[in-house]
Amino acid sequence: MFCSQCGQPMTATDSFCGRCGARSTGDSRGALLQSIATALSPLPQLELVWGRKADLEISNELANANWGTGKKKVEYSACLKLDPASQTVYFWEMIKESGRGLMALFSFKTETYRTDGTTRSGTVREKAYGPGGKVIDYEWDYSQVRHIIEVAVRAQGWRFETVLLKGKASY
Repeated sequence: MFCSQCGQPMTATDSFCGRCGARSTGDSRGALLQSIATALSPLPQLELVWGRKADLEISNELANANWGTGKKKVEYSACLKLDPASQTVYFWEMIKESGRGLMALFSFKTETYRTDGTTRSGTVREKAYGPGGKVIDYEWDYSQVRHIIEVAVRAQGWRFETVLLKGKASY
């Protein structure tokens, strides 16, 4: 069990979170956040942040390379907000690439995807080599995190909605 406010592990007998002091409510919202955290646990590369700007923020640094003449960073971000009144989870995600300077000497990127207007499915794989050898090597499945969360949400009887604007999935 985890605190629904900060994500701190808790036992079923804890009345309050030892980190943030939040009361353990055992409500459906807390149970849903617990279920999502458990479902995402097989992906240890994901960083989960609880209750800061959304009910749950998810991030993963796919690549962060500096080869002297250039830099490149690729990050995955997602957030979700629970609306207990409508029993709906609003989910937003994106991949952001940033860089500067000269690109790597050799770069190989393959991307296959499809979109339905609100969601993107497919994979991206990139390898890049700089003066000192391999500087970037990652593969990402666009729908992996979204699918895991959607299954966990629907299993708890909540609705799942992907949104295009981050503001709809955060406070």
